Amino acid sequence: MDQLRGQELKEAFSTATGFLEEHRDVVNALNVFPVPDGDTGTNMLLTMRSAIQSASEDCPDGENHSVGAVSSALAQGAFFGARGNSGVILSQFFKGFSDALAGKEFLAADDLTLAFKLASAATYESVGNPVEGTMLTVIRMASEALQGSDSDLPALWEVAYQASQDALAGTREQLPVLKEAGVVDAGGLGMVILIGGALRSISANGSSGVELPELSRFHGTANAIGGPVKTKFLDTTLEQEWGYCTQFIISSVDGRDLDIGQVRTHFQGTTRSTVVVGDQRNVRVHVHLEETGPALSYAESLGAVSDVKIESMDSQNERFASSSHSGAVALAVLSIVQGEGLAHMFRDSGCAGVIEGGQTMNPSVRQIIDAARSTNAVDVIVLPNNGNVVLAAEQAAVAEPSIHVVPTKSVPQGVTALLVYNPEDTWEENVAAMTAVLSEVASVEVTAAVRGVTIGG
Repeated sequence: MDQLRGQELKEAFSTATGFLEEHRDVVNALNVFPVPDGDTGTNMLLTMRSAIQSASEDCPDGENHSVGAVSSALAQGAFFGARGNSGVILSQFFKGFSDALAGKEFLAADDLTLAFKLASAATYESVGNPVEGTMLTVIRMASEALQGSDSDLPALWEVAYQASQDALAGTREQLPVLKEAGVVDAGGLGMVILIGGALRSISANGSSGVELPELSRFHGTANAIGGPVKTKFLDTTLEQEWGYCTQFIISSVDGRDLDIGQVRTHFQGTTRSTVVVGDQRNVRVHVHLEETGPALSYAESLGAVSDVKIESMDSQNERFASSSHSGAVALAVLSIVQGEGLAHMFRDSGCAGVIEGGQTMNPSVRQIIDAARSTNAVDVIVLPNNGNVVLAAEQAAVAEPSIHVVPTKSVPQGVTALLVYNPEDTWEENVAAMTAVLSEVASVEVTAAVRGVTIGG
């Protein structure tokens, strides 16, 4: 294979996204830098999904699209859908590809070399204080391995994949916190999985005979990527104060261009884990800080602020440490029902927890959060099963990011939602599937009146 068409490039990164989803929990389990909060795999996956969705919408299947158009759509989707430190950096990986492939009909070997080079430059530029032993290092070493190579396209991608694995293996010695925790870098592993997943797609379409990567080995943690995070390390992290992970987009207003350099300089001096990316029209900011107010006020002085996400890293750290200690399950369902009979039925149908509540006894937000945490699951789907309880459940989800609400307004809707629940799927897939079936439910409720009455004769 000498070159890739736009559709093949999209398929390559779509395959890569599938592999990342398969190994997301492994990536999450290694996440100790910059904050031990166990969400790197999830953040990278959500960013990739946004990139693929953008490419699918702008460059639909069945049509001929250039690699320039596809890479631009991938970059746009990754930028606007970026989640977390790792997701914003990942968006800049795609920016490098977009810059290298602008105006290109096909991707050839020399284009791939340039794409990785610009991707590395963009990721380093985006970070206020670049640290080696992270996903930055993995991208850079993959890029450096390609320089000067005259291999064909699949073989060149294989070179990048092998170099990324070598870089990942070395992260433990480059970053002391990884060595202390006994793991390699989570974001670096995410990049290895993405590069390897894309290679599998490209090799399957070609005839070079390049051996396909065995990504299943990443399920094992004994040798290649280190064991579970050391208990002593996790206990130490609980003694620290982490503050808030804060993200937002600033958009220009009234025709005024944004100065990304000015924004970057401002936040580098006042925040941690600073990643600022974008252009004169839109700038995405990711920072860690103790007080969110000043950061948002500054952003609002520059333009329109949107896509604001503020998460307590102390809460995330506590959940991650707890799940690492106890071997938490990935996903659970919590139902709110009234009466022991319904409670038994919902437990038998797969609910990990049940809260007593309903029409006349609505549970509080705190009760829902506490019950969700008691399931010992990384993510919890809540079924309110009553219209009066939906708001409290949604407020709990705002306060606790691990809670996700399927807005069931009756017991029949709750039962129907459980019928399509699949614990092997992600919470995003389950919430979408469970919510989709609610409109198909029609129910009639018969209630005993408080007193007799005659209406209309």
